[in-house]
Amino acid sequence: MNNTILTLFILACAALAVFAGEASAKDYNVLDYGAKGDNLTDCTAAIQKAIDECYDNRGGNVVFPTGEYVCRGSLEVKDGVMLKGTYVAPPTNDLSNKPDAAGNMKGSVIAAYAGKNDPDGTAFITLTGNNSGVQGLIIHYPEWSQKTVPPIPYSPCIAGYEGSNHSVINCNLLNPYVGILFRGPDRMTISGVYGYPIKTGIVIDQCYDICRIENCHFWPFNVTYTADDPYCKWINLNGTAFEFARTDWQYCSNCFCFGYGAGYRFTNRGSGACNGNFSGIGADSCTNSVLIEQIQPMGLAITNGEFVGRWNSADACPVDIRGGVTGKVSLMNCAFWGPINTCVRSDSDGARLSVIGCTFESWDALGTSAAAITLNKGIGIINGNTFAEKPTHIEIGAGAGAAVITANWSPNPLTVKNGIGDSCEISANIPKPRKLKDEDFKNYSLKLNGVNDESFVDGFIYSEPTNGGMRWSSSGANLELRGTPGADYTVTFNIMSDSNALMEGAGIYVDGKNLMPITQAGMLTLSNKVTMPSSGRIKFDVKVKNWSPNALNPAEPDKRILGVGIMEVRMISDPGAPVFNLNSMKNE
Repeated sequence: MNNTILTLFILACAALAVFAGEASAKDYNVLDYGAKGDNLTDCTAAIQKAIDECYDNRGGNVVFPTGEYVCRGSLEVKDGVMLKGTYVAPPTNDLSNKPDAAGNMKGSVIAAYAGKNDPDGTAFITLTGNNSGVQGLIIHYPEWSQKTVPPIPYSPCIAGYEGSNHSVINCNLLNPYVGILFRGPDRMTISGVYGYPIKTGIVIDQCYDICRIENCHFWPFNVTYTADDPYCKWINLNGTAFEFARTDWQYCSNCFCFGYGAGYRFTNRGSGACNGNFSGIGADSCTNSVLIEQIQPMGLAITNGEFVGRWNSADACPVDIRGGVTGKVSLMNCAFWGPINTCVRSDSDGARLSVIGCTFESWDALGTSAAAITLNKGIGIINGNTFAEKPTHIEIGAGAGAAVITANWSPNPLTVKNGIGDSCEISANIPKPRKLKDEDFKNYSLKLNGVNDESFVDGFIYSEPTNGGMRWSSSGANLELRGTPGADYTVTFNIMSDSNALMEGAGIYVDGKNLMPITQAGMLTLSNKVTMPSSGRIKFDVKVKNWSPNALNPAEPDKRILGVGIMEVRMISDPGAPVFNLNSMKNE
């Protein structure tokens, strides 16, 4: 190496050393300003002093070595300053995730006391200016208790009201009342935030230039979770994990929440609503996984979502489009399962709903033949979805504007309750229903086992495997059966009569006459003769005393309204002819 090259090499090394020195000089250790990670000393003033000096020197990192830092006041993180803990990935408190594990937290931990009983007060951490943020910290509230219901309200844990490019990265917000509130800033980044905020996890409002939220996970960390625990139930009915008000071109990806009233809520706080792209979002045990109160006309693109109904409930609706929504809601490649009554519901005239390539595994938790998709109002495009075997798959209410239902699949022929006639186009769904002929109804049997029986029954609970297949009657239950006009039929009902359903006049009625009285409990075979009306249809009404297991025994979680169980109905007009099985669609 000649002297010139050697000299250049030495100068380059010296320059790198200077730059390295400058970089390290931009880290401000809170211990150097009097903070102590002893979980005793109030470190508010010391941390703020470190922040102020960092800001005065053009910004940098205010670092927190391992320890638990008590803050009884609020902090302002100024332009260009990053509060930085030890974590470079989302942390949690302890493997046990129980309340008594809070004292075992490792790494950089802040114990927050500010804002108690002041939900509209100054946030614990306020991000100001531009490019300020929080990274790699666990923040918890020591005065929190799972036994306090309703929970004590606090001001937001982290908030921003001005500027741009703020960030919250790789933090655990264990039990704040409100986790993050951004109302006013633009281009924020929220990534790798874990925890279990109580009332609201993240709120975005008045963001006019693209906020990004990714890889966040709100789950009962630090909580002993059961669905009926008063604290858990309060969040499950009143809490919101992610709330989006006015935010333009919002991006949200790979996020998950558990145990909230609303998983992803779209609303208007006075400045407008949201449009954006939501990919890979999940919500488990939520009353409404996606609650849509208002959106911008461009609407929401929701893809690869996974939505599960609230545990121990029967009224959950994962995607609930409320009245007043004007805009497009697109669902693509989403999956629905768990205790759900209806999976997707639109109650807004201005809503334009498309459901494409989704999977519907469970619904109708109330047992009232509810549909997986219920379009009461608005426009619907329903294409290429797969449905489980249920009595009703899609319901188009009389108030809907129009619907197109094509290329869907279910094990049994797709059942659509169409309340708008020709304004609903239904085609190319598989399997195609077999076209029944008049001779099929000369002699036939129908088992109420959930296979091809849904078009004949109304007001019955979903089928269950009891007794080889059975449906419980409920309020207003009836069967409408077909036959040869004017022909005499022997009709036979095989039923399971419960003692709770017995009352004076209980029985199977035709035209107001008790054709087959039900006078005792047990497995019964009821039979009588009827003449088929000229319309070729006859209606059998089930009139019994309706009852609920839960009403008889509050410890029983089954809240269904029941009557009697019906296994099979047989209609015979010619005893010598073959009997057609409406379930298998062939002769017995």
